[in-house]
Amino acid sequence: MRRLLLAGLLAVLPALPALAEGVRVAAPAGYCIVREPGTGPGLVLMGRCAGVTDRPPAVLTATVGTPGSGIDVARRGQDLAAYFQSAAGRKALSASGRAGSVQVLEALGRGKAFLIRIRDRSRGAPPESWRAVLTLNGRMVTLTASGTGKAPLGRENGKRLMVSFVDAMEAANRNL
Repeated sequence: MRRLLLAGLLAVLPALPALAEGVRVAAPAGYCIVREPGTGPGLVLMGRCAGVTDRPPAVLTATVGTPGSGIDVARRGQDLAAYFQSAAGRKALSASGRAGSVQVLEALGRGKAFLIRIRDRSRGAPPESWRAVLTLNGRMVTLTASGTGKAPLGRENGKRLMVSFVDAMEAANRNL
């Protein structure tokens, strides 16, 4: 009974933010924070909340950079697109650290965020995932969204989830 009550509570309160180095990390509706960051630049892990079935299963992460690491993403969209198409950029996106394993399928600006859809052939990596780069409170923030091995996100679900993730992060940091 206690476990059921807790699962129900988590399903109702999925967007409680974590604080990672001066940035509030908030999951989109239907997703919950699984692991909060320790000290220093943080990595926050999120997944679909217990009991939620109307959202695709996905693994979400937010990585928060050091103070001053942010850039004007909206104005640097072309530079970011060129970087992520380069060997160095594809290496940074690769789960294995090998540029040759990554293909950039889409790269587009959305407001103050830059979205990237990739295919990664690294062992153990999801076949396709979305990334977003944005600046919050002067820090570079990188978001990821990927499906699971049994349930890939697909292009439209992945894009919709990433847009919701960016929106949740921007809303959580408006008055910080």
